[in-house]
Amino acid sequence: MRLEELLATALSDGGRTTRALVSSVKAAGGHGVSRAAIERCLERDPRFERAADDLKAVWYLRDDAKDAGTGEVGGKTGEVGGKTAPAGPDTRGRIDAMQLRAWQAEAFAAWSQTGCGVVEAVTGTGKTRLAMAAIRAVVDRGARVLVLVPTLDLLDQWVRELRALVPDLQVGRLGGGHDDDLFANHVVVATPHSAAAVPVDLPPGARGLLIADEAHRYGAPTWGAALHDVFEMRLALTATYERGDDGLVDVLEPYFGEVVMRYGYDRAVAEGTVAPFRIALVGVRLTDAERERYDAADHRARQLHRELVGGLGMPREPKALFAAVAAVVSDADRGGGREDRGGGREDRGGGTGPQVRACREYLVRVRERRDVAATASGKLEVCRAAAAGLAGRRTLAFTDTVDQAEDAARVLTRAGCTAETVHGGLTTDKRRIRLAQFRRGRLDVVVAPRVLDEGVDVPAADVAIVLAAFRTRRQMVQRLGRVLRVKPDGGEARLVLAHAIGTAEDPAGGGHRDFLAQVRSVAREIRDIDVDRAPADLADWLQGDGLEGR
Repeated sequence: MRLEELLATALSDGGRTTRALVSSVKAAGGHGVSRAAIERCLERDPRFERAADDLKAVWYLRDDAKDAGTGEVGGKTGEVGGKTAPAGPDTRGRIDAMQLRAWQAEAFAAWSQTGCGVVEAVTGTGKTRLAMAAIRAVVDRGARVLVLVPTLDLLDQWVRELRALVPDLQVGRLGGGHDDDLFANHVVVATPHSAAAVPVDLPPGARGLLIADEAHRYGAPTWGAALHDVFEMRLALTATYERGDDGLVDVLEPYFGEVVMRYGYDRAVAEGTVAPFRIALVGVRLTDAERERYDAADHRARQLHRELVGGLGMPREPKALFAAVAAVVSDADRGGGREDRGGGREDRGGGTGPQVRACREYLVRVRERRDVAATASGKLEVCRAAAAGLAGRRTLAFTDTVDQAEDAARVLTRAGCTAETVHGGLTTDKRRIRLAQFRRGRLDVVVAPRVLDEGVDVPAADVAIVLAAFRTRRQMVQRLGRVLRVKPDGGEARLVLAHAIGTAEDPAGGGHRDFLAQVRSVAREIRDIDVDRAPADLADWLQGDGLEGR
């Protein structure tokens, strides 16, 4: 039963407070419905009215609505957020012409119920086209749309796709030297910094829809400033709706509301939305010098962990601990003070107390430990071993640093591949030229240090080689998504995940646990390959030779 119907049923025998309605909706099975979503529905649906002089906001079902029955208000194609004004005559046909996949149509219908919500779908499944359907529906009703994107590259990509899919709409830009507005345009695509820096107003009487691409980023204070309240309708798009801080609870959930659709690998692979894929876990051994550095940093990090958790009362769970440690250091750097476990204030302006000192060193040792593993020299041997298997397979390689990217490109070039790097030290034109060469097949491999993770329009590829990765599910989902676009020949995608054996990266010790748990049941194969003992195995696997998987 839809939210509107649940509320109408609850109010059919008399008025209720918002708090009582929340309980009624939960009792009727709406456990995932937030109070904010209920309040929006009550405000927007003309069947509901509030006692004008009641401070407790008692809601009633209008008498004419009781006579008419509960009926459906939202959720139909072209009807958004419970509004009953007629859409443009061709809206349904225009949305049908977009040829939405089943999941996109389902997500659009779920979002249309209230006109707010979050859609979490793995990279490469078509979140942008879903957003185009929402844009088509609301603009046909006279609304205006602000689309927030994290980078200028994505701004250009969105503008191109908007002009291709909704060519009758006027599309403007805000950012990169442009200052278009929603008075002269139906849609404006903006970077968050530009949208936060200037007022973004709507024409008199017009409703607004705000769409946030890579929405998990907007939990940060500087990005969240772009989330303007004037936009009643809101749609958040992300591959991984998670953050390492409180940004989801403090910023994103209050603004966008609940998650209305999750579309994961299991369903995407089964429905043919993404290519089937295989994963190779390739372990490399640290040199003696690398092992000595790693073990020293690891030993000290563990000592500090015990001190922070046992002696200073900080969270035991790793992600929560890291967030708490970072918050202590950030607060100290701003000259403030945080309450110590005794209730007093510590390190006001100085940042030299025992808790802050321990937190600072903990961050340094964890970073040192991660850096040794991420840049292990043996990972270049993974590139050398893979090169013979990359013929005819466009490949993206992800590194930790620019130096590692340059080294990997040299190794691949010497092994017979055409390889170039893409990183922040290059001019914008040079980065775009290299990506264009890759798109046209003039480069076999593009190597990049994290710059291709999000916010860049990356050409389709067949293979991803990950030489270094943070231990976050989000980063791995993004990287796998870069090669999951359906292949013209129906072929598979392949992911090579290199890791330093006996470190926090090693899957045998819990490395990439969340990501592997997400893909283990849907990957056609997850195989361990030892390039030190059998270097030819990796090239054979990349070419699809029939080695037994596990």
